Amino acid sequence: MLALIFITSYLVIGNLLHRVVFPEKKPAVSTWFKPGQELYSKTEGFRQTVLKQESGYVHCTLEIEPFAAGPPSHIHMGFDEVFEIESGELTVWVNGEIKKLHAGEVLRIPRGTPHKPYNETADTIRTKGPIAFPEKFAFCLVQVYGAMDRQPGFERSSQAILQMPLFQTNGFDSYLADGPPVFMQKTMGWVVVPMSRLLGYSSYYREFDPFYNQK
Repeated sequence: MLALIFITSYLVIGNLLHRVVFPEKKPAVSTWFKPGQELYSKTEGFRQTVLKQESGYVHCTLEIEPFAAGPPSHIHMGFDEVFEIESGELTVWVNGEIKKLHAGEVLRIPRGTPHKPYNETADTIRTKGPIAFPEKFAFCLVQVYGAMDRQPGFERSSQAILQMPLFQTNGFDSYLADGPPVFMQKTMGWVVVPMSRLLGYSSYYREFDPFYNQK
């Protein structure tokens, strides 16, 4: 009984302190992106160029570098992802199946579907149609890119256990496909976040914001 009271108190008080008493300071997401800005990850080999931010979404073109490893296999629960290829050959692992996309082909990955795009060729892949991300997801994606590029293997590190829940509870709708079930990853996020803040972690780091000096 005492353990239950302690856990409940920790969750309620911890999240109250995190969200209300000591809210994080970060830029306004709704006006953050400008056309021409680049979201780039050396680790993933993905370069996304902003076309526009509109109605809660950020629309980007995508270039994938030769032999790019891409992101870890992951799941989005709140939005579909669409790849329309202009040039090159994109390989996408989709729920255990390998798909090859060529120029003119389109693949829609429904929300909730495990997937991983990557480049097995020596050519740069370019998408034809824009890819639209929820603006909060795109905002956090830039931060995730910074963390991944600073620390190779970040997504499997002990730091990620404390850091990723902060990104996820702030809009980074991406969960490891080979991790615990998504509902458990979400639940653990709410449990871990108060401790993460106490230990000095944040969902926004100016050092990972390539657009800071453009504001």
